[in-house]
Amino acid sequence: MKRSMVTLAVLGAISGAALAQSSVTLYGILDVGYQWNEVPTNVGTTAAPRVQQESYSAINSGHVYGPRWGLRGSEDLGGGWKAIFTLESGFNVDTGTLGQGGRLFGRQAFVGVDSGLGTLVAGRLATFSSGTGSFDMFSRVDPFVTGFGLAGIANTFISANALRVDNAIAYRSPKFAGFQGGIGYSTNFSGTEQAPSGENTTAFISGLTWEMGPLYAVVTYDAIDPADSLNGPSQKNLQIGGTFDIGAFRLHAAYADQSNIGLVAFQPGLGSGSFVPLPAGIPHYDSSSYMLGATWTIGEFAVFGSYQWADADGQTTAAGVNFEPDYNIWGIGGTWNLSRRTTLYTSYASRDADGTLQGNTFNAKQFAVGIVHRF
Repeated sequence: MKRSMVTLAVLGAISGAALAQSSVTLYGILDVGYQWNEVPTNVGTTAAPRVQQESYSAINSGHVYGPRWGLRGSEDLGGGWKAIFTLESGFNVDTGTLGQGGRLFGRQAFVGVDSGLGTLVAGRLATFSSGTGSFDMFSRVDPFVTGFGLAGIANTFISANALRVDNAIAYRSPKFAGFQGGIGYSTNFSGTEQAPSGENTTAFISGLTWEMGPLYAVVTYDAIDPADSLNGPSQKNLQIGGTFDIGAFRLHAAYADQSNIGLVAFQPGLGSGSFVPLPAGIPHYDSSSYMLGATWTIGEFAVFGSYQWADADGQTTAAGVNFEPDYNIWGIGGTWNLSRRTTLYTSYASRDADGTLQGNTFNAKQFAVGIVHRF
């Protein structure tokens, strides 16, 4: 009897130690609210379109953060090493449907190892530039954390529009003297690889941050190389940004140099896009984007705003159509933290056409108010 009791005690201790060395966490975000939108609408026919500004109201989800649930876990391997994983599924609160094109774990799905030497993972990843995900380096630059619908920086900065890559391997370094870097490669940007290798659209992703006192700075670079059959140049997105804290104020600034825009926009499921339909005869174009903003935090309240603009290089088609999609966006928003997990929000934004864009086909306005709950 005593021997059995001792055996049970030892087994219990071993089991408890094993459980203490590994963990799995369920987490998620719910975001739903009211939106008023004024957008270009065709009130004519397909044969004779007549576009004018029309408004509508909606109950929408994901205005600030894409709704999600996920599992993340780790196991202590000893010697300072851990095995880690994350599975994250996106969905729509207003309809109950899956996001990211119906993928089960469309937001993130990766496994890897972590130690004092850094983190190495493989799977479906949000890029360092994406403004979302476990390896995001850019959302802090935007007063609207790359969310808030029309107000967020994702409307002019292409990679910051939740850019994700399939079939990827990525490494993120530990922090050293305020610096932290990341680099990765995707053997096929979206979907399963196929033979020959040239028929896969590959991607190189990278990012570097520096944080010292009140200053935060970041630079990211993504290059998406199209499959041979697409017969086009690589789309390259360079993003540079930073913040500077002065008491209760945070100043924000960012710049993007984006070349050969179009590849990401017109392949289904590849993530972000050009935001401007390309006319026949122009497969891609170049554009620079800029953003200036500020945040004022007072206890559980925050008020923030930004002005951003896209400055494209003009082109002319063989038919003589001029194409120079310049536009600007300004927005203002606020949040109120009711608790550590629940936040109320509101925002207003306006997008105005410039260059060759026509206002009645591009201008837009948006007001939103809603609630975010984390678990």
